[in-house]
Amino acid sequence: MTTRVNGASTATSASVWSQDGAARLVVRCDAASEKIVSIQFIPRGGFPAALPRPVSMNIDDNGWLGSNWQFPGSGAFTSQDAIVTTLAAQLAHGKAIKVRVINPDNTPIDATFTGPATDAPVKRVLAACGYELGVVPARSAVPVAAPAAKPTPADEE
Repeated sequence: MTTRVNGASTATSASVWSQDGAARLVVRCDAASEKIVSIQFIPRGGFPAALPRPVSMNIDDNGWLGSNWQFPGSGAFTSQDAIVTTLAAQLAHGKAIKVRVINPDNTPIDATFTGPATDAPVKRVLAACGYELGVVPARSAVPVAAPAAKPTPADEE
């Protein structure tokens, strides 16, 4: 667990190195004006920036879960609430975690990670952003503007 404060933002994360030491898997909360949790895959040497690419995880041999992640440069991440909620819950309890990333060169990168001894590190990261393990966070909807009031006959007199 690490927490870094940079001006008005705070980043709290838990991470683990792959068994071969070639990549890190990170659960991170970025809290500023908005609070966002992301799951990140960061290989040694990084990735070049690219359009979203496929990333899949297999936790405890329960099948592969895949989606397109963002590749802003250096690593890959997803911050989509439903995906993060599903993956974080599985990562928190997983013992054997396999990740396959299709990098910007269309080459698969495979990494294997050992899961946490307890779910506490993942729960602490989620709590830093007001998330709860296994619960998709409710985002406040943008209020709909009220329609303009029509003049009443009294207003026209």
